[in-house]
This record gives sequence, C-alpha cells and structure tokens, in this order.
Amino acid sequence: MLSKKSAFIKTTPKSSSHSFCYTTIISTLKALFNEIKMDDSLPKAGLRQTFELYLVDGADKDWHSLIPAELICLAKQHKVILFNVEPNAVCEKNLLLNHFNGVFYSSDAAEDIFKALVRITDGELWFTRKVISDAFKDILNAASSNNLLHDDIVLSKSDYENLTKREKSVIQLIAQGASNDKIANKLNISDHTVKTHLYSAFKKTQSRNRIELANWAQRYISVLLPLDN
Repeated sequence: MLSKKSAFIKTTPKSSSHSFCYTTIISTLKALFNEIKMDDSLPKAGLRQTFELYLVDGADKDWHSLIPAELICLAKQHKVILFNVEPNAVCEKNLLLNHFNGVFYSSDAAEDIFKALVRITDGELWFTRKVISDAFKDILNAASSNNLLHDDIVLSKSDYENLTKREKSVIQLIAQGASNDKIANKLNISDHTVKTHLYSAFKKTQSRNRIELANWAQRYISVLLPLDN
C-alpha cells in the first residue's frame, strides 16, 4: 500500500507548465501524496528528508553529457525523477549510474506516468530493460577489473585538502555546466580570476581540461565537495 507522504517538484516559472506531461504529473501526484511543494530551488539539506520523492523539471535542459552536481548529490540520498524532458536531452544510462530512479519524457502517456510513480515510490526503477542491462554490464566490467575509477581520474583526499574554498566553488559550478562568464557573475570575480582558479584546479586534480575536471567533480562531489546549503 502506498504511503501518503510529501513530494517536491523543482521547476521554474518559465517551464512549460501547461504541457501534457507537466499537468499529468501534477494530477497524478495529488492522488498519491498528501502534500506537494513546488519551488525553483531544492530544500536545504536538513529539510530534504521531509519529502519521499523529488521530481525535477527538465524542460529545455540538455543534460545528455553532464548532469548538474546538485542533482547527483540529491539522487545519492533520495528518490529522484527527471520529467518533462526530450529524448535527446538525457542519457538514461548516465542517470541510472548516478542513482536516479527514472525519467519521464514530455510525450509519455498518462497511464505510464501513473504506473511509474507508483512503482518508483515502492522502490522500483523506471528505465528500459536495455538501459538497465547496459548499466549492469558496465558495473560488472568495472568490478572485474578491480577499478571503479576512470584510468585518468584518481581519487585522492590530498587533492581535496589542497583545494582552496574558491577553487571548490569554481569546480562545483563547472560540474553544473556553467561557463566562465556565469562563474564570474555567480562568484563576483573577473573572468581572468576564474581562469586562474581553473588552471590551479586542473593541476591539483590532475585534470587536463574542464571536461575531465567536471567528470572528477561529478564522480566525487558528494564525498569530497558537498554543496553548501
């Protein structure tokens, strides 16, 4: 029997709130949960246990290669679904390997969304069998080689300890796909200063470019670089 708890929807005023998928999600959640909260920011860390399920509106987002770091951290500890997304905007296997529970596309039928929400709330995953099979093969291959890390990305506590507070902030934003201009505006620093911090972060994390730095951050950010809340 489905327990009646709270669900959280991360969305924005600019979202396509009148799309079929969006309205179906809202109406279905009302039947399954006592309380539904909507906001454009995630709750503070200490309040996240209040919600049994998190749904993240992915309208107009492109997370095929890099998933925002804050969502990776959230999915490690809570049930998280992406919804209202286009098929070419996400990689399901990447989502699954990063602990997400499922993805709903903007064209999904209402009955499928209802079935998926019930199953996910009951502890199941909502991905295609092929995606789950491919992800399982990747895990087995990694385990058999006794190496769960990328060959060119090494987890080291000293790498983290050597990072300055500003470098950590820059790395967090890089992991979320931010450009140098956006990082400069967010941290209120110059573009030249951003480049200086990036160069230093490259050396300290043994990354050759911002893609490797983002991969390093996304793989270890929940352990070594917890987001400020």
